Amino acid sequence: MEDATWKETRPGRWERAQTYLERINILTRNVPNAIGRDNWAKNAVAKLEFHLDIKDPAAYLRTAWKQVRYNHPEIAAFPYNGRYIYRVGDEPSIALWVSATFSVAEGKTVDELLGRIPRNEQMMCYFLPDTSEVMIWSPHYRVDARGAIFCLNHLVESLANMNPNLVFGGCAKNLTPSMELTLGIGHEKTPEIEAQAESRLAALEPHKPALELTPTMKSQRPGYTQRHFVKLSKRDTKTVMDSCETRALAIDVALHAALISSVAKLAQTKEARSFMASFHSNLRTLIPEGAAPENSPTSYTSVITTEVIVSPETNFDSYYSQLAPVYAAGYAPYLPSSPFFHQRLEETLYVKKCEADGSPQPRFAFLGEVDEQVSKNIGDGLVKVRDFWLGAETLTMRMMVHTWIWEGQLVLSVCFNESYWDKEQAASLLGGMEDALMGVALMKSSRVDSAAGSKTSLVDVKLAELTI
Repeated sequence: MEDATWKETRPGRWERAQTYLERINILTRNVPNAIGRDNWAKNAVAKLEFHLDIKDPAAYLRTAWKQVRYNHPEIAAFPYNGRYIYRVGDEPSIALWVSATFSVAEGKTVDELLGRIPRNEQMMCYFLPDTSEVMIWSPHYRVDARGAIFCLNHLVESLANMNPNLVFGGCAKNLTPSMELTLGIGHEKTPEIEAQAESRLAALEPHKPALELTPTMKSQRPGYTQRHFVKLSKRDTKTVMDSCETRALAIDVALHAALISSVAKLAQTKEARSFMASFHSNLRTLIPEGAAPENSPTSYTSVITTEVIVSPETNFDSYYSQLAPVYAAGYAPYLPSSPFFHQRLEETLYVKKCEADGSPQPRFAFLGEVDEQVSKNIGDGLVKVRDFWLGAETLTMRMMVHTWIWEGQLVLSVCFNESYWDKEQAASLLGGMEDALMGVALMKSSRVDSAAGSKTSLVDVKLAELTI
């Protein structure tokens, strides 16, 4: 595999090989019968409130968008023959790039844009004046969810500087090192590394019949991506968080266990089945200090899949106990063999159709407290961020569940394709997650009441446990 280091191949032109994660994401973007659209494209949205002094918000956003490119020039690199190519550009070419990648979507909402943006190799920025929202859209090989959030935040923060001194001849110094270089991932092939890659590939196959939701299947051809989300109240969010802290539960693992609990409730089984729990692992936590900026808008996320056994005897606690060691180990054990695992995955992906057909088992991601990642008050009230949402275009049967905390409220969000699922199914999935989480809180509350000498009986506590 070629070294993925940025090199100036001619004046003003920089190139590097694409990483294994970028290549696999380019492969999985291609879904049969989804002509002209991009599977797993990322969408990060902020609802903005502009001060009355800002008469033309779109003009402000265009200037801010130019600053995002200057500080993170890789968003304007384009893929070609397995490589990324970035041209520094001059003022006319930068203006042309802004006009091609920044759009004002009059009379549109996020729901009307979602799933309708045609395939594009560039990261895009949309301003929706009717709802005062701005959306970063990008193919997944270019950026992951956290990278999209970082770009969104940099765009918002740049609104405070409308007279930037940008000399694009020097912007190449801001190119982020590739993920492989940053994490020190080599390409040396050893029998041990090959064995680990093959073992990881084999682990993608369930040992029992799969536990799956039943899609509606309105059409074999993917339709538009839809979204559904719920926000827990601040009180319920605090109750859930306090309960997790009391029981020493990691919130991301608890949320994933709640998702499995919801699927198990909706797809009841009389025998032991396999739920192949896949979740996005954040490789940014593995970046050595000073090796690269943690807020770079590139793809530093890979998927970990682990088998979770579901049966009539299992519950939230058993799902949590199966997930916890996998989350605790994280992605570090997989790093040395990752290039070869993804190379093998490329070779088998469409032969086995594991992603082309998609899976009725939802994929999960927890983004943490977004308040800590997005500035909410820019320029002392010049611009305020009032809300946030993130989702992924999905053109297969696989639903994508993102969760995060915003202003003290836990948000559960799912993106699904309208050809395979409907709003009622999406609402039931998230409703089941919420029920499972509140069940955890209820058990904690029942135990506290009992310890305090209240009239709560052991039967009441057992009933509470059954809700989990």
